[in-house]
Amino acid sequence: MSMMRHSADSKVVKEKMMVTFQHRQKMLQDPAAASTWDSEMAALLLLLHLLPPTCKGRKTSKISTSDAVNLLVKFVKVGQAWTFLQNTGPIQPFLLCVGERKRCLQDFYIAMDQKVIPCSTQTGVAAFDELFKAHFVFSVSYDEALQSFFTFIQTTVYGIDSGNVKESPRVKEIRARLLHTEL
Repeated sequence: MSMMRHSADSKVVKEKMMVTFQHRQKMLQDPAAASTWDSEMAALLLLLHLLPPTCKGRKTSKISTSDAVNLLVKFVKVGQAWTFLQNTGPIQPFLLCVGERKRCLQDFYIAMDQKVIPCSTQTGVAAFDELFKAHFVFSVSYDEALQSFFTFIQTTVYGIDSGNVKESPRVKEIRARLLHTEL
């Protein structure tokens, strides 16, 4: 479908239209199937919903979970310009996912300081692994709103500084439920 959008050869476009007809009809008839994330990314976003954004101090306001998702991951269709990178200032790294639909991601990048670094792997979980490690490689703190989320990943999944990092009660609760241990 990407080829059809960017090709000037009408013969190729007609051929690809015929090949993808059934798939496009299915997408039109079932819009819910075309607006959801792939299963790996959906699992990460579910964890983000379980560990909602945090705010500290009077100068910062609480943000919604959907706004926090936008701090963690952005989706761009194949062939779209990444002009939004020019409008972002120096912010914490986030995952840039490229594909025809969120359910069918093709490429992953780590975006930071208006630059993109291609991920060496092409699965959502592996790309997130690179994003997490980028915080340590570039010595960048976690976004304040994603502090609980990344602290959970750091202490529970990677076992880094477990017991030495201040954790929110929600992080402790989810880890206890996940590992079937007492608080």
